[in-house]
Amino acid sequence: MNDSRFPVARMPSPSDMDRSGSPPRRRPFDTGLHQLVTDRISENVQSRLRLEAIDDYTRERLKIFQPKIADEMSAILSDFYRHMMQFPQTRKYLQNSDINALKSRQIQHWERLFSAEFDRPYIASAARIGLVHHAIGLPLHLYLSGYNRVLCDLTTLAIRHHSGSLSASDTVNAIIKVVSLDMDIAISCYFLAEILRLKPEEQNLGLV
Repeated sequence: MNDSRFPVARMPSPSDMDRSGSPPRRRPFDTGLHQLVTDRISENVQSRLRLEAIDDYTRERLKIFQPKIADEMSAILSDFYRHMMQFPQTRKYLQNSDINALKSRQIQHWERLFSAEFDRPYIASAARIGLVHHAIGLPLHLYLSGYNRVLCDLTTLAIRHHSGSLSASDTVNAIIKVVSLDMDIAISCYFLAEILRLKPEEQNLGLV
């Protein structure tokens, strides 16, 4: 059910595209908005961790598995970008980008996520990534499709690493929990960006 108090994040419409099918022009990155969104998410991150049942055992499983992720993440992301370049609706957001630079930034972010600290630097990183994708007009469903691709690869990696042992399920559960948290933050960025831009009292902060 729609609630008028919370505006739906605006997705690009056909009129936003030029005749070549290029994505809308990217807005300049708004550092003030980034600060506000990071603050908002930081305020309730502990409740999100409890909701996702990210406890000490989850953190332990992630830290044990982190070296394996570090070894494989570059290959996972290479496959991810090859996959995304196959489809016109995602390729147009990547075709003028430095893929190696994107991979490097993604690797840094995944390292922060799987370090299981969930501190302000991680939240700031997650918020920046979410807001950048919002700023380029990437539809939310395409953003979440990308998460799905990486999540599937990570869970497959965990199962293979543990050779089907019972501990595999614990690692898979830990991965799903933290990736779900990261997705939650990404979705929040889309909606907070719209809400904060639409609030008249925020206009003096340069958010419009």
